[in-house]
Amino acid sequence: MLRLLTEVNRVPFLFVGSGISRRYMGSEDWDGLLKWVCESAGAPMKPYYQYKLAASAEGDGRKNTVYPRIATLMEKDFLDAVNRPEYAAWVEAHQEEFESGIEPMKVYIADHLKAFQPTQLSEELEVLRRATRHVAGVITTNYDSLMESVFPKYDVYVRQDDLLFSPLMGIGEIYKIHGSADDPESMVIDERDYQRLGEHRDYLTSKILTIFGEYPIIFLGYSMNDQDIRDIISSIASCAGERRAREIAKRFIFVEYSADHTITSNRYEVNDSQVVEMTGIRTQDFTPIYAAIAKTNQRYAPKVLNQILRQLYRASYSGEDAESVVAVELSHMDELPPDKNVIVGVGVMDYGRKVTLSDLYEDVLFGTKQFSPELVVGEYMDAMLKQGGVPMYYYLRRYDDPLGPRTQQEIATKTSMESYLNNTDRKIREHSRTKLSDASIDGLIKAFPDDAYKHLILLHQSEIDVDQLEMLLKTTAKGMLTAGKQLDYVLRKDIRIYDFLKYGIDYLKTSTPPQSPSSAPTLTAEPNGSAGASPTSDPSHA
Repeated sequence: MLRLLTEVNRVPFLFVGSGISRRYMGSEDWDGLLKWVCESAGAPMKPYYQYKLAASAEGDGRKNTVYPRIATLMEKDFLDAVNRPEYAAWVEAHQEEFESGIEPMKVYIADHLKAFQPTQLSEELEVLRRATRHVAGVITTNYDSLMESVFPKYDVYVRQDDLLFSPLMGIGEIYKIHGSADDPESMVIDERDYQRLGEHRDYLTSKILTIFGEYPIIFLGYSMNDQDIRDIISSIASCAGERRAREIAKRFIFVEYSADHTITSNRYEVNDSQVVEMTGIRTQDFTPIYAAIAKTNQRYAPKVLNQILRQLYRASYSGEDAESVVAVELSHMDELPPDKNVIVGVGVMDYGRKVTLSDLYEDVLFGTKQFSPELVVGEYMDAMLKQGGVPMYYYLRRYDDPLGPRTQQEIATKTSMESYLNNTDRKIREHSRTKLSDASIDGLIKAFPDDAYKHLILLHQSEIDVDQLEMLLKTTAKGMLTAGKQLDYVLRKDIRIYDFLKYGIDYLKTSTPPQSPSSAPTLTAEPNGSAGASPTSDPSHA
């Protein structure tokens, strides 16, 4: 498997069918889903086999003709079934959807599918989750949300209009070509749905053809004889021509469940007796396949990279004001904030501005900058610590490389809230705590409604609710930034304390970073029972 992907030299696209949902969630395939509707809805629904016999007699026997016909025949009887009193609450809950014209049977099926969760073969599925960065995208005919749960950061396209008219990038996207249970109206089930799908088939095929022409495609949860796949490959063969279709098919890998483990080359007949060959893998354990995907190089198609670079160039030089200029490795591009204009410099020239201390304070509090921990800790932390205090644990908890000497020293001294205070702060606390009737964040706000943040030093570590502190600091910081002001010295100190309380305590419990013996504090019990540094610790830049 890894050899096949290595030869193509691309990360793959996945084409996912109902067999995968059945494997990990126990949900039905198309036939089973329609049968479930008949059995669960009750009279006057007929037994499922009667609808199936009628549809087969009327059609040409093809799956994509028979099943839409079955659904169409069922819909009228389903309406009569849900008119019974026992469905009154369900009908009322979905009244607005029905009034907007959504077919009730689609809503019924969507509700059913939403109840399924990926609880089967969870260890195997976790291997696929860990391969996320090595999957370019997903195409699926399934209605359920399994793929969204496996690839949570990917953009999802559901409706045909979204697929046809959106500027698809071909990286980090899920295309649900038969709709989604989260949007019942989009679900392709009955004959009218398939008629609409057929009207756009050529356009949809051209979109898919672009992807098939650039990436290896791994088919999961389909049979090689599945009608959906036959139709798509036949359409591609018609559009691309025989030679091009054969080239594309060489990058197709079909994975089917089987008690036997075999890898074969399969001949596949499409339109006008054209024959294409593709690789077939039969196995009962998909773990090695997912592990092989995780080992592929992250080399995207030059056409796609060129498209990204052209868009970035336009964003950079179109005259639009860039709200955020960040330095980040290309492997972390999916972590960039989606609502920001981002300028990415490629090469050795420095077109962006350096990260400032103000940026770090805002990032720790609001999480909007999306700075890489490697960038902040590896490049900036030691230099910034020479100038004064820095909120650091937000980044350190996600950083695994060696630390600079100044950072090591700071970690050794910053082990409690007390170590962030100087002697003046302690004297103020000693004389002013009497103003508090309630030693808490809420008590500060009641006692000092205009500037509660300036009096955080009156509290001991054990008296601070971190969530309440976060809300106070965010509200205060937003007010300053909206007014065009810089965060003042006291607020910055509060943010460093918040950074320690929210991230630092856990970091110190789970990490054993090198410490400078000369600066390591003596841990004592803080007032009110909190463990912390001795009050004599008074770093000059606290």
